Amino acid sequence: MTTLLGVDLVGRRVVVAGAGSVGTRRAAGLAAEGAHVVLVDPTPSPAARELAGAPSPGRIDLVARTLTETDLDTAWLVVAATAVPHVDAAVALWCEERRIWCVHGGSGSARTVATTRLDGLVVGVVSDGEPDPRRAAGVRDALARHLVSGAVDLRRRRPEADRG
Repeated sequence: MTTLLGVDLVGRRVVVAGAGSVGTRRAAGLAAEGAHVVLVDPTPSPAARELAGAPSPGRIDLVARTLTETDLDTAWLVVAATAVPHVDAAVALWCEERRIWCVHGGSGSARTVATTRLDGLVVGVVSDGEPDPRRAAGVRDALARHLVSGAVDLRRRRPEADRG
């Protein structure tokens, strides 16, 4: 059973193991949300090197070496995206031992959510049970089209007691 949870990572340390296409994409998204991302890979991609110097609401530190267990110290979240199954499994195990949330191919203790933003709302879709990120992204895109169509009233509403 999967539970959706919104997590504020602004200023919080997030470790991304792997600076290939997936790790770089995840790092960019997390930094855009204001996280302090530590992107670790012995051979980071050119895109990862470029990303580390780009302006962002958060921060990305690129560490060009093999990830160690101590890299996870003080992390709030870890993304295992090395594309090497036994390495990602080891990272997930280190996280489990430390009680750190870990995104690991959709099967870790946390999952990334396919999101869209519209008028101050974040709409997210995550698959329950067996991870199916493409299906979740397709549903997210359909929901976004529906919301943009105007079929849903997106006006802000607050309880009477909150109005000043």
